[in-house]
Amino acid sequence: MDSSPREAAKSFMEVSATFFKSIYDNKTHKNMSFSGFPQFEEFLYKLSDRKLEDKKAAQLISPATYIEDTTRANKNVVDWAGWAAMDVDDHEFKGDLKDDLIRIYGKYYFVCYSTASSRESLPKFRLVFPLTERVRGDNIRHFWYALNTELQAIGDAQTKDLSRMYYIPGSYAGAFNFIFTNTGNYIDPKELKEDLITKYGSRPKTEKYKGGGMAGMRRFNRGG
Repeated sequence: MDSSPREAAKSFMEVSATFFKSIYDNKTHKNMSFSGFPQFEEFLYKLSDRKLEDKKAAQLISPATYIEDTTRANKNVVDWAGWAAMDVDDHEFKGDLKDDLIRIYGKYYFVCYSTASSRESLPKFRLVFPLTERVRGDNIRHFWYALNTELQAIGDAQTKDLSRMYYIPGSYAGAFNFIFTNTGNYIDPKELKEDLITKYGSRPKTEKYKGGGMAGMRRFNRGG
């Protein structure tokens, strides 16, 4: 994650998102492509200005692409198309939320946007990270495990679902709404896995290892 040609070209890697009308929608044909993450980020900001009564009025998006003419199911996921997201519902931050997230995760590029249930007393939000490459379906669980571990297990465990959907940003009625960006490194999925193995080896020294414990680390190393 430096100034290499690959790093310089990352912004121009096409990314995409699959759209769903509601949590009950399982059709996967509504997909939008973007020339790079900056264009996708701009799209998220535009969505954040839309006034919405509640999340029932909002569409959902997913980084997953699917086998053509199939429905939304883990077995039909081809890959994650250049981005990943983490839902955060109970982050205990110190002082200003933005400053605290940048203090902890500042080396990474991310977009942070609030969810419909966000309140000033308890901000709830989503972190969207650009990737240096797409993540194949059979590698998504391993990647998500490595990512959540790198982020100190901040993510909702349920978001490891391959076909996970996320409500779009919006100006939700009654919610504590916000969106901001931190500029930093795009996440390299392969490098992230290699760094995790290098840091913890095949067996972490403590069962308190965040992100799955010793059993989780053993699954990670054998690719399961």
